[in-house]
Amino acid sequence: MDTNRASLNFYGEMAKQSTSPYDTKLQKRNDFSQYDVKLILEHSHNVSSLMDFGSGGGLIINQLVDHFSKIIAIEYFEEFSRFILKAPNLSIVNEDLLLYEPETSVDMVTMFGTAHHFNTDESLLLYKKAYNALDSDGIFILKNQFGLGATKVVTYSDELEKDYFAEYRDVTFEVDRLKAIGFSSVDVVDVYPPEANRWNDTHFYALTCKK
Repeated sequence: MDTNRASLNFYGEMAKQSTSPYDTKLQKRNDFSQYDVKLILEHSHNVSSLMDFGSGGGLIINQLVDHFSKIIAIEYFEEFSRFILKAPNLSIVNEDLLLYEPETSVDMVTMFGTAHHFNTDESLLLYKKAYNALDSDGIFILKNQFGLGATKVVTYSDELEKDYFAEYRDVTFEVDRLKAIGFSSVDVVDVYPPEANRWNDTHFYALTCKK
């Protein structure tokens, strides 16, 4: 199985056993959400509304509640989203991202640590949804682990000893696709400290994409 369905099956088992927001992470000791939040806030000037694709247990979103007038958190698993803070300016949508159709436009769309769980065609569909959900001059921030010079596909995790789907697409390939969708500029940001990048054929980057 090489599509997002494999990822949903994998995380579905994790969700059933989750007892904290950190249970949405494969390596719970590696929480770099403070860097994610810092990046988002650096680009949030004149931004009041945020839509987040794949919010998990709210490790990032929970730190942003006081900074936006409206946040829409989309997370498939209710077992994960129950850890997201309850706030009048935050709404949670428990829906499959591939089926979700935004009903409102926002100033910013974020997608952090989620894109590799979708294959090439599936991820392109989500990037187009992000583009269409943005107001004019809006920004899409895509943070993910990307391939370096080539796309890396993983169907089994030796560390976890389980079937696991991840497609770490080449970062240049991904930048080109985002520009082809219509984003006027795409900047590559080396967002994490060196110790976060454990493998020599992938690297964490944030792509800041302006409409």
